[in-house]
Amino acid sequence: MPLDPTEFRQRTRFIVKLGRALHDCGSTSERIERHLTNVTTMLGLKGSFLVSPTTFTCAFWEDDELDQFVHIERVEPADYNLGRLWEIDHLVESMELGKTDFTHGLDELKRLNESPPNYALPVDAFSWILTGGCFATLLSGNPWNAVISALISVLIFLVVRQTSRHPSWKQVATIIGAMAAGLLASGIAAAGLPINPPLVVLSSIIIFIPGLALTVSLTEISAGHLISGCSRLVDALMTLLKLFFGAVSGIAMTRFFFDAVPGVFDQLDDLSDMPSWRVWPALIGLSLSLGIGLNIPRRRVGWGILAVLIAFSSATLGEKTFGIFAGIFLGALAVGLYANLFSRLTRGPGSILMTYGVIVLVPGSKVYSILNEWVSGETILPSQSGSTALMAFVSLTAGLLFSNAFLPPRKSL
Repeated sequence: MPLDPTEFRQRTRFIVKLGRALHDCGSTSERIERHLTNVTTMLGLKGSFLVSPTTFTCAFWEDDELDQFVHIERVEPADYNLGRLWEIDHLVESMELGKTDFTHGLDELKRLNESPPNYALPVDAFSWILTGGCFATLLSGNPWNAVISALISVLIFLVVRQTSRHPSWKQVATIIGAMAAGLLASGIAAAGLPINPPLVVLSSIIIFIPGLALTVSLTEISAGHLISGCSRLVDALMTLLKLFFGAVSGIAMTRFFFDAVPGVFDQLDDLSDMPSWRVWPALIGLSLSLGIGLNIPRRRVGWGILAVLIAFSSATLGEKTFGIFAGIFLGALAVGLYANLFSRLTRGPGSILMTYGVIVLVPGSKVYSILNEWVSGETILPSQSGSTALMAFVSLTAGLLFSNAFLPPRKSL
């Protein structure tokens, strides 16, 4: 029976708003298209969708495919807000099970879109401190590297927050943040503190490194979503180049005035290196900071920390046994299976835990360090080459694809 025009319009409006919300949460184009198709069928309609980081196109019809209602709009690339994505998935699940009616679901979706972050500003700033300090701890046993990385990270947070409020400065916020990191790290090293400036810069700006975006782009390209995948790839590479330009500019400015920097830390004694078991507390701290940065609800952060531990443990064990590329493949495979199993058992969105766990595996920092070595000649990470970074991305993508083949997810999110 054909729907009343008013009812048809209400349902299409809900689907369009749902698609916007999923895009604003940072969900991949592939998952958005599949999820909207499922929701459209659930609401008794038929639809076709084309989503990319900058475009959102929907077409709806009832019986005649040529008699369509089409919605087209330009959207902006979004950050990751996995906590809101989790709540939206729960809302759609409730509507599918008949626990929430359509009218209430429309109101609830509006409320979720307008809801504030799960964490206050001081907690968000603390997550930046954890991210910089813990990442430096994973890479180096020198405690000064971790301390300085944490301090510079929170300063970058304040700089980026201020510049992002102005549209004309928002596009260069990442450049300014990386420039500040390069300037401070090299200046502190010139003042006599025994730190590794390139490593401190990398740790301070690691939150900007688009490793996850690069991985998602390759995954979408391999799945046939060429427009979205290529768009994400170009955007990620441009972000990487902006960060590199900012960091190198900051270091160059300090070196220009190198002799004028007072050696206030020359008499400071070196600290002994941190023990090898430092990796695990640093990994948990990094996982916690990721949960805050991704806006994961407090009661669900534990699932994300477990995803990170599974990914890192599997990758470490695989690297020791078979080599670095096999380690990355096994880490991605393990966290993909864990996420899909979680989705099957709890009917929750497995993509959230997959994203959470994969972040510690993405080799975006390797690409950045390769750029640094080409220009400055200084090595940040070992075993750097273009082929190393490319094979790391391919191994990670293959692990995610095989995890979906071995244990297909039952949900579209």
